[in-house]
Amino acid sequence: MYSSELTVDHQKYSPYCDKHNHHYETIQINVVTDGDYIIEVNSVDASGATYENSFDPLNPSINSIFNRLLSCPPRRYQLEVFLRANVTYILVATTLSPGATGAFSVIILGITNTSVKRIIENHDECVIGGSCNVQTKGIGITLDDILRYEINRNTTLNNQPLLVKTSVAITMIMFLLGLINSILSLLTFQNENLRKVGCGIYLLASSITSLLTISMFTINFWFVLLTQMNSSINLSLHRGGCISIEPLLKLFLYFDTWLNACVAIERAINVYKSVNFNKEKSKRFARWIIFILPFCITATITHEPLHRDVFEHQVKVRDGQFEMKVIEIHRWCAINYSRIVQGYNTAILFIHLIGPFIANLFSALFIIFGTARRRSLAQTNQNYSTHIRAKLREHKQLVISPAILLILAMPRLIISLLSGCVK
Repeated sequence: MYSSELTVDHQKYSPYCDKHNHHYETIQINVVTDGDYIIEVNSVDASGATYENSFDPLNPSINSIFNRLLSCPPRRYQLEVFLRANVTYILVATTLSPGATGAFSVIILGITNTSVKRIIENHDECVIGGSCNVQTKGIGITLDDILRYEINRNTTLNNQPLLVKTSVAITMIMFLLGLINSILSLLTFQNENLRKVGCGIYLLASSITSLLTISMFTINFWFVLLTQMNSSINLSLHRGGCISIEPLLKLFLYFDTWLNACVAIERAINVYKSVNFNKEKSKRFARWIIFILPFCITATITHEPLHRDVFEHQVKVRDGQFEMKVIEIHRWCAINYSRIVQGYNTAILFIHLIGPFIANLFSALFIIFGTARRRSLAQTNQNYSTHIRAKLREHKQLVISPAILLILAMPRLIISLLSGCVK
């Protein structure tokens, strides 16, 4: 015999793959002798089902075993089932009415005693969709993942939760600040005198990519918000945005970080070559880098559009005894990587995050130690370590800024390395 109570904290599932959800508790049953057993669930609103090996609340038809119903609900749900030794069976104790709670007891009658214990599993974190129509969510976080359950469907922006309104405000502030920053940078590096070497050309290109990055982020945010608010948006439009917008955002973001790394590398080369530094060659090389770099980055992230698609979940209710009627359609942009592609994606993320940081850091250290060494040779009244400290104070921003950028990028890196799903 086993006794427990269904509460509002118990997980829910839909036994009939419709809109209605029922609280349930899973109980593991093991027997030592093969034979017919009677399982009886007693409560005010009793119901139940048995499964072999495992129970998936999102696909309740899988692993279900045949039961012969001996007595009718509502107070007693009694069934007969053939159980085998050395096999794990799962009894799902639930209710006839959606959302019902209350105490219940389970009695198992058979030729020998049985082992009975409650099992608790969380099935909610790794999937999107609903009963009988789910998809495992890939590792990592997209804007869809962050906003999916916060946006009220088919309602105006004024009726959205405070969290969504706050996100809109923050996004627009970010866009305006990014727009102002990019315009001022463009105006600055339009000056010919600042583009006499490759650094100026890199920084002019960085001004453009910064503008494209913040613009694409804003487009991505509004795309997610509007497609979730308005379920009538065309599926082809939704799929096109899902496949293209976030990969483009990554392209511009990675392009911008590598351009800044190129600036640091050229400064280091300038220090190394000193008076032998060729400005014209530097400018030609910068133009070639700016032309080739987007193609190299695109080649590393071509897997993204191939593994993105719109996942569609239909919410249904019973319309008659056997017919199901669709009352709502939910669509989400989902990423589904295989294990190999996930490993490749993590490696690429490492390269695009750690690569520019290493380039910036080593270039900054080379500039500091190189100029300190040159100064110590010219000014022998001070030792080498004194010159290093002076140059560290003078160029400390060259070390601090890439470190800050790496810290800000760490959440993306950590999330990509998590072995499980992210709720």
